[in-house]
Amino acid sequence: GFLFMAYLLSRTVVPLPNLCEAVVQSIIQGTRYPYQLYTSALERIRAELPDRTVTRTRASILKAYINRVTRNNKDNKQLTPMLDKTNSNPGYLSGRLAAVLEKIQSDVKSGDSIRTRYMAAASATPSAVFPAMLNLSVHHSEKLSEASRVFYEKTKQEIIEKMPAEGFPSHLDLNDQGRFFVGYYHQMADFYTKKESE
Repeated sequence: GFLFMAYLLSRTVVPLPNLCEAVVQSIIQGTRYPYQLYTSALERIRAELPDRTVTRTRASILKAYINRVTRNNKDNKQLTPMLDKTNSNPGYLSGRLAAVLEKIQSDVKSGDSIRTRYMAAASATPSAVFPAMLNLSVHHSEKLSEASRVFYEKTKQEIIEKMPAEGFPSHLDLNDQGRFFVGYYHQMADFYTKKESE
């Protein structure tokens, strides 16, 4: 999966003929994945945001890169394969919250999606757009059934309670931007997994 994605990214973003080779080398040696792989995956996600959501392969690339970078750092929690409700990283929480707000909007089928209008800004400067996104969600929530409204409200509350006391960060660094998209992907995947099991 990684090698194929590295090949595709090297063809679609910037010509990086040595990217596949660097990925193979990092796998064999157990070292960090190439930074170009990580930034290329972020660029492709942003470039396709209005039309497409975060794919499993790109979320996996972001997660793998971040985990290799932070594996010996006790201050940074490793990203898990599935939704991690104990992760309190502001980037991860912001991504989860963006997924909840988008799911509310898609459930009521209301106008332009949050992904189209806000996602790129939310992944870089959360404090600039989340107040507007939360205000929209109040309006959208009114159209939900009582059970759905309670479920989404509890999920939003659980995420927001883990945020730092000062609120949404004004800026996310590149690693936290990756965590944002992984959190978004994890939360969306969790919604659809629950729906299928029901």
